[in-house]
Amino acid sequence: MKDKLKGWLFVLIQFLLLALICISSAAEFKYIDRPLFSAIHYIGVTLILIGVLLIMLIYFSFGQYMSPNPVPLKNSILKTTGFYKFIRHPMYLAVVILMTGVILYFQAFINLLWLPVLFLFFIIKSSMEEKLLSKKFPEYTSYISRTKRIIPFIY
Repeated sequence: MKDKLKGWLFVLIQFLLLALICISSAAEFKYIDRPLFSAIHYIGVTLILIGVLLIMLIYFSFGQYMSPNPVPLKNSILKTTGFYKFIRHPMYLAVVILMTGVILYFQAFINLLWLPVLFLFFIIKSSMEEKLLSKKFPEYTSYISRTKRIIPFIY
């Protein structure tokens, strides 16, 4: 399978996973009767706002070279400043924060089980992306050695 097609398959899986998290969280909220906690609701709203803000900031800082497909664009550049100074895949972190917010907003605690699945998916997707970036940019190997993958200072 060609890299570009494989990349779009990753994009499809990613959006299906995100839709699954959102829909199942809303369904859990609607159909499972339990006491709701306003503090958790507000934490969820806060994480949603932080996630959306981060996604917008990351998108605008990277600009026209951003694509959901892990295959680098022909005219892409290696960005190592801004958010990318601390982690190689800040958009994945922002999406995990956003989805955590959605789950907490709906207080869909069963759906918290989807977060490790989403994180593992991003590890697999970023592994493919990093192989391709290493081929395109020889300096990517040294960039890997000085930055974390998804979580600043941790992983």
